[in-house]
Amino acid sequence: MTRNPLVPAGAWDTHTHVFDPEKFPYSNSRSYTPKAAQVTEYPVKTTGCTCVVIVHASIQGSSPSALLDTLSKAQSSGLTLRGLATIDIDNTTDAELDALHAAGVRGARLHEMSWGHGTQAGGSQIGKKVAALAERFGRLGWAIGVFCDIRAWASMAEQIRNMDPRVKMIADHFGGTFPGEEKTPEFTTFLELVREGRLSVKVSGFERLYQGHGTGREGMRAIEPIVKAIVAAGPGHIIYGSDWPHTQLGVARKGKTDQQRLTDIEGFRDVPDDVHIEVLREWITDDEVWQKLFVTNSERYFSRKGRNC
Repeated sequence: MTRNPLVPAGAWDTHTHVFDPEKFPYSNSRSYTPKAAQVTEYPVKTTGCTCVVIVHASIQGSSPSALLDTLSKAQSSGLTLRGLATIDIDNTTDAELDALHAAGVRGARLHEMSWGHGTQAGGSQIGKKVAALAERFGRLGWAIGVFCDIRAWASMAEQIRNMDPRVKMIADHFGGTFPGEEKTPEFTTFLELVREGRLSVKVSGFERLYQGHGTGREGMRAIEPIVKAIVAAGPGHIIYGSDWPHTQLGVARKGKTDQQRLTDIEGFRDVPDDVHIEVLREWITDDEVWQKLFVTNSERYFSRKGRNC
């Protein structure tokens, strides 16, 4: 299998989505409707990653059926597959969590960015959801991945510091830090959590943050100080994610009615994943840190075997 030579063998892409609406219809309360994207379409040649984490998308509801179906295709896809699920923890038994674990699920994902559709949750609301999940995840050593803004992360700082250390907190897409926000006190608090080892960060969602500042290399320059600060704060707590297949940005849906969000089938964006990786390599010159970004750190969360893997 041809793969990106910049990326080390055994590399992980910790943020992807798979959509199969014919087999697994989307939730009726969704905010967008993407076309299908199968795991067999995953671009190994571009990302160089042969170990892939499928993130249960918010539009797929709370049933894990679609995710489990994808995880069952590891052999046919030629990939090592793991998953982060959307879990209705109040209606899920420990036995059901064990079954998810056996199937390759390694944690939960909370999508808490409204992008102008609905009410934007704050740290206190998100924190309650995190606490409910963490109470049940410790014995499994699972992760909780959250996509929220930098202000919410800062407001949850003390809660995160006091959490069961067996539960791994992961901030999606650089903690939702947009260009210019690296100068805020909230970002300073965020970096402290990373430096203390309380929080890991997905080096992902690049163009979701730099949109409006150009594309490719030009766009990457807008988030350069954010990326470098996070890498410096926690080289042992950074994990790569492509965000494939690149669903549309929230701004593209601005002005759509709720009905249009249900009926307008969206294609995917053409995102230069290879350029993002090239620029990252220019910024991360230390071979050991590069290995941690793509392999070592992700293995701690996703490649473990057995009950506590």
